[in-house]
Amino acid sequence: MHYPCPPENNWVPDLDALARLVTPRTRALVIISPNNPTGAVYPREVLAKMVELAEAHDLVVFSDEIYDQMTYEGAEYIPVATLARHTLCGTFSGLSKVYRACGFRVGWLSFSGEKDHAREYLMGLDTIASLRLCSNVVGQWAVQTALGGYQSIRDLVRPGGRLYQTRAAVIDGCKRSKYLSVVPPRGAMYAFVRVDTGKLPDFDDQAFALDLLERKHVLVAPGTSFNVPYRDHFRITLLPDEDTMNQVFGRMEELLDDYAAEAGASGKR
Repeated sequence: MHYPCPPENNWVPDLDALARLVTPRTRALVIISPNNPTGAVYPREVLAKMVELAEAHDLVVFSDEIYDQMTYEGAEYIPVATLARHTLCGTFSGLSKVYRACGFRVGWLSFSGEKDHAREYLMGLDTIASLRLCSNVVGQWAVQTALGGYQSIRDLVRPGGRLYQTRAAVIDGCKRSKYLSVVPPRGAMYAFVRVDTGKLPDFDDQAFALDLLERKHVLVAPGTSFNVPYRDHFRITLLPDEDTMNQVFGRMEELLDDYAAEAGASGKR
């Protein structure tokens, strides 16, 4: 079951709503910070309360932290393992994002917190991994070089760096647009952009994503693919360079202008 992270709360989880979703059948709490698709970085106090909730209900905490070093403008990444003391905490990470090595398919899961009661569970995971998983040789060599070498991501997320400048282009593109708005991403490499349905009341994220691809040759992910109940958002990645992103926003604005003109023509009939 998905807990709400409202845009009006800068995509930070609604703790009261989260607490109401816990039932006797709940077994684990998943935390993703920095977040995909919103770019939110959850504050320490919010993470602490999420962990407290998990501990109070004997839930395992699974924390996806694969974007850990992708933060902007002073946003603080907090390892959840440093907050979890009285429950089992599993932390996921890998090379694919921070180290831009998606093709190596190298990742890891580390456990901390209370482990004595989970020995059989951990042994089962180890057995399954030993039987089913085998990291490639190139990836095994890459781990040591990546983690022990120069951390180039720090150059990319500071002013002047490619991810930082593309993020700025996304924010500026939304400010210039007649239809788009965005909560500035504080981490990761995505922005979750909102379309003004007051101006485009028939907007549908999936139809827009398909039209944008076919008519303007731009690929975005519709918001509903991330299990949100609304259809007025889409996800855009920060990987293109700044100039390319400016072109992308120009093409999106053209398509949205077409939508507005079609809606106006339909209304006149």
